[in-house]
Formats: sequence, C-alpha cells, structure tokens
Amino acid sequence: MTVKTSVMRKAIFWRRLWLSMLLATGATIARGQYSIVPLVVSPIYLKAQLWNLMVSNTGAPIQARIQLNLVDLQNHQSVLTAASAPFQVPKGASIVQIQMLEPITYSYNSPTVADRTPNGPLPAGQYQVCYQLLTTTETGQGVVAEDCEEVAVEPLTPPLLTMPEDDSVVTTPQPNFTWMPPTPLNMFSNLTYVVLISEVNEGQSLTDAIQKNLPVQQAQELRQPFLSYPLTGPQLEPGKTYAWQVVALDGATYAAKSDVWSFKTAGKKDSVGINSSMYIVMDGHSGGVGLADSSMLYVKYVSGLSVYTSAVTIKDLRGNVVMTTQVKIKQGDNYLNIPLDGNFQRKQKYVVIFQDRNGRQTAATFTIK
Repeated sequence: MTVKTSVMRKAIFWRRLWLSMLLATGATIARGQYSIVPLVVSPIYLKAQLWNLMVSNTGAPIQARIQLNLVDLQNHQSVLTAASAPFQVPKGASIVQIQMLEPITYSYNSPTVADRTPNGPLPAGQYQVCYQLLTTTETGQGVVAEDCEEVAVEPLTPPLLTMPEDDSVVTTPQPNFTWMPPTPLNMFSNLTYVVLISEVNEGQSLTDAIQKNLPVQQAQELRQPFLSYPLTGPQLEPGKTYAWQVVALDGATYAAKSDVWSFKTAGKKDSVGINSSMYIVMDGHSGGVGLADSSMLYVKYVSGLSVYTSAVTIKDLRGNVVMTTQVKIKQGDNYLNIPLDGNFQRKQKYVVIFQDRNGRQTAATFTIK
C-alpha cells in the first residue's frame, strides 16, 4: 500500500466519522432513540476489524448487544454471524471498541473460513456486513437500530515474484517461475494460483501487456508457488520481452495479485554462444575433462535453488588452491564466464568447485588449451 493511498483512506475514515456524528441526532430521531453506524475502512483481513462502529443514544444509558452477519457478495450466502456480549451504551455518540464487546461468539456458515479463532483472518473476497443493535427491556429483546456496509477483505501481502528477476535476461527456452505465497496463509482454505505470461509490444506498458494481450501461457490451478515453462503450446521467442503476473485464488474467489514483472529472452546471437561446446557442464552428473583458454573458463552451472552467491574454488590436482572467486547463481541454467588469472599453465588439469548456499559442492575437471 502506498503512503498516498494510506493517507487517503485515513482521511476518508475521519470524514465518515465526523459526518456520522454530525448526522447521529437526525438518525436517532428517525429510528427512535438509537443508531448504529459502521466505520469499517476497506481493505481489512481480521475478524476484529469488523467491530469498528459508532453507536448513539439520546436517552439514559442502557445495556445492549450487537449482532452482525457477513454475506459474500459473489453468491449472497452468509459466511458467518457473530454476537457480542452485553455492553453499556452511554448517552450521546460513542465509538465502540472491541474490548467492550468481548467475549464475542462466532457462528460459521461457510467452509471458506479456514481460521476459526476469535481474532483470526477472514477469507479474501467482497462482502456486505450488516449490524443490529439489540436492547433488552422488561417486555423482551428487540432490534432498535441497524445498518449495513460493503467491505473488502484482502491479504496483508499479495504474491511476491522472485524468479526470473524483474527486467532480467533468461537464457533457457523453458525458464522456471517462482514466487512467495500471499500472507497470512491461514486466511485461505483452498489457495491456488494462475500465472499469466504475455509478450510486451514495443511502447507498451507491462500492465497493458498483461491486461490486453493474449497470453502465450496461462497456467491455472497451481498448488505450489512454482511453474516450469511448459514444453507444449506457444514457446518463448528469442530476443523478445515478456510480462508475467501471478493471481492468487481462494477456491473460485479472487484473493490477490502480484506486481507485473518483465524478462527478456536471449537473442539468437546470444543463444549460439550459450549453446557452444565451450561451456563445461556442472550438474553433478556430467564427467570428462573440459577445455578452457588461458584467460577465461566457460561454465554451465545448473541450480535448483533461488538466487544466491556461490563460492568458486579452483585447485590443481595436488589440492593446492590456485584461485578463488564468487559468482551470482540463479535458479535453472547459469552460463558463466569466469576470468582466469595468470597462474594457470597449458595442458595442466585443474578442478573447479562450486558450493551452493546449503554447503553442497559440485566439481568439474578442466585443462588449459
């Protein structure tokens, strides 16, 4: 949420509060002695945030309770109902605090509420919440005021994209896409993802590309925050820019969406160099002895981990360290050009060792041409 958006929402909240207090007298005259005014400011995500209210009373202080009903605007079904404990309503207009209403009793009418603790998160979606103010007299209990408000429930954070990095160049035709789930996870009962990948036309914004262009790939109902670009269907073309975005769903209900990131595929000229036989493959399976020139070691390193910095050590066959350096590793295929210093001799064999962030080492043997 931007600072500007936060300030605007706070301004709206206080404006609504001021207007509500200003109009409270007229409202109570029209309804009798009491009124109840919702002060919920969207978006929210906790049950406790439903209890932002103002009540007014033109008479003597009384004991009252509040009941609410949360209705899903998509299917018009009740998600939950709740009732407060009795509390004191003084004369005049007053802001209700949740501590005044506890203990609150919840009844759940939908399996979409994954967390049923009193202060747990609500399921993401668009809702109408209706309130009733009930008083108890000698003749019985009755509703003396009621009102409704529409409210949006959203996660604290949407999905966060991780790989490929924004504005990066991918060097494999089937890159891996990874992201972090929205939080908190316990607000979802059936979390799935949709991944959209669209080509970006010249002069087009990333948002327009996602919203207006036909996706080259649209993966749906993903359970894990991971997608390997499919071998079937339209393929990524060399030298083009693509936009991608992840949309989170809770069942069939929209929950949140990530920012839009972009990546560029390597051009044809780059692809020829990347696929040349000069690169020594370090995947833990390939054997043999690779070749390097006296100034540069070309290595293809395959990683299953997200971005990290790898320690690189080069030793001679007696175990002496000849050179050390560090390289940045991304998930998938990494084509690395490692400059060599002047300590390497022609026709001598050396071992290059990569160490990942878990301490696991991968090695390959090479000789200088």
